[in-house]
Amino acid sequence: MLGHHGEMVQRTITNMTLQLPGTDERFRPSRLRLGCNMHDEIIRHLQASLPNEGCGLLAGDGDAAGAFRATRFFPGDNADRSPTRFTMDGAQVVAAFKEMREHALTLGAIVHSHPASPPEPSPTDIREAFYPDALSVIVSFQGGAITMRAWQWLPESGGLRFRECPIEIIDEE
Repeated sequence: MLGHHGEMVQRTITNMTLQLPGTDERFRPSRLRLGCNMHDEIIRHLQASLPNEGCGLLAGDGDAAGAFRATRFFPGDNADRSPTRFTMDGAQVVAAFKEMREHALTLGAIVHSHPASPPEPSPTDIREAFYPDALSVIVSFQGGAITMRAWQWLPESGGLRFRECPIEIIDEE
């Protein structure tokens, strides 16, 4: 999902993974909790990237029930400058992970947009899903409408499949 820097990025992300308390299992979010202001910030950033795909990272914390509460959005630049694929700028990825470490945050979602297609994982998204433990948040601008959906990757023998996860937009406290 982060593009051509797959191996380096995968190692970095693995080091940022939240462990479930009392287990050796990694946290795999199945729900996303997102504040209204952050939701709007994501939409603005992705709109500014049009006609190309936009991208970014969501960091925060998770609970034992699988809910991920995003507390920080790291907007990224699409190094591919493409309407059909993205690679988040490597320096921005490294800076985001450094800040996550410094503030004890966990990567919970990789965000990107689909300028002219539905908010569903594309064949490219599936092929480049380098870190399936993070949710994939896709915002579509197809036909002028704005639609945000979240997807959980489910590793299976022979590949990946995915299922939609609920997004809860919450009032800021």
